[in-house]
Order: sequence, then structure tokens, then C-alpha cells
Amino acid sequence: MKRFFLIASLLLAGYSALAQDIITKKDGTDIQAKILEVTTSDVKYKKYSNLEGPVYTIPKSDILIVRYMNGENEVFTESQTPEDQYSDSYIVPGMKYKDYKDYYNTRDYVRMPGDPYSPFWVGFGDFVIPGLGNAITGEWGRAACFFFANLGLEALCWTQTGIVETSTGYSIERTGLYWAFWAARVGMNIYSICDAVKVAKAKNMYNQDLRNQRASFDFNIEPYFTFAPAASNVLQPAAGLSLKLNF
Repeated sequence: MKRFFLIASLLLAGYSALAQDIITKKDGTDIQAKILEVTTSDVKYKKYSNLEGPVYTIPKSDILIVRYMNGENEVFTESQTPEDQYSDSYIVPGMKYKDYKDYYNTRDYVRMPGDPYSPFWVGFGDFVIPGLGNAITGEWGRAACFFFANLGLEALCWTQTGIVETSTGYSIERTGLYWAFWAARVGMNIYSICDAVKVAKAKNMYNQDLRNQRASFDFNIEPYFTFAPAASNVLQPAAGLSLKLNF
């Protein structure tokens, strides 16, 4: 009987260990956790002993290995920042916005000649018609979401509006839900404008990087003059053209 309880306790302990994620730091410390999110630079988790508690964040540079509850392991050999992950070689022609949007901090955007989109006019377009700004930048999916969300909230506002007859004529009566839907619509439209401007800036920065990459390959044809040995081991002047590739 004692052997049975010993085996049962070991199995329960093993199951408990497998039911959690283990974060091993580079200093040898183990953290029993529930991994919530792994970003390009951090790992977000909750302590397994307090799953209702706060969310903690630890840099990848401090982590040696993460052992997940499903048996998979992830080793972090070196610190990776977003700049390291998205190096110049990552930027290639034909990429979609979702592939490089996290690489750029649009607050650092500086307008350059040749930028395909004007953030001002893109934002203005979204102000006139929600979703139009994203449509201008080619993000039709985002444009459709904002456009139809605006229509839906507008329809909900109308359902909370009525015309009542008074002693002096007719008046429009609005319920409390009307103002809630109206506030949600205004907030969504403001977010739509900000999102369109952000997309325009990120796409401009992406195009700037592509132009810089193309400019980094520079072909030059230059004349040259030198002395070359002749058959009699006498140096004779020689002239010609040289092709130089700078990258």
C-alpha cells in the first residue's frame, strides 16, 4: 500500500510539472509560469502559483531556455531586439504591411521625396469616409472593417432615435443607448484616422528602405592610368576604363 501511494504521488508530481511552463534564466533560476506571449524581445507570463495575479515581462536576453507544458523547448542563445530580427536583409521588395509593420516606429517618420503616400491626405480621406484612407494605401481589408463598422454603429444610432409628437409639433427623441453608440462611433472614427496615418507612414518608411537598398548598389565606370610590364620587363604606360561596384 505504501508503494502504491509513493507511485501515485510521483505521478501526480510529474503531471503537475508537465502542466506548467518552466522559464530557465541564464543565472540558473527556474520560474514556474504560464507563458502568455512571446514577442520579438520579451516573454510575458504569469506565475503558475498565482494565475490570477499580475502579468510579468522578462527580456529574452535574460532567458536560457523555456520548457513548455506540451514538451517543446525553446532555447534563447542570444539577445534579439526588433532591430536585430528585422535587419536590412529582411526588407525585400513585395512585402505586405503585416510583415514589416512592427519593424518601424512611425513616430520617427521623416517625409522624403518619392514617398508614395501623404499621411495628411490619407488621414483626411479617412475623416471624410471611414476606411477611405486605408483604401488609398491599398489596405482594403482594414478599409472594409472600418467602413462597415461605421455603418453598423450608424444603424444602431438610428434604432435608438424616434420622432414624438408634442404640443408644438414634432421633435426627435434619443435614448441613452443612442449616445453610447454615438460615442463608440466617434471613437472608432478617430482610431480609423490614426490607423490610416500610421499605415501610410510605415509604408513610406518601407519604400525609403527599398530605395536606400537600391542606391547602395552603385555602378561606376571610371578611366584609369597605370604602368604595366611589357615583354622586355620594361614598364610601359597603359590606360583604359574600369568598372567599379560599390555596395
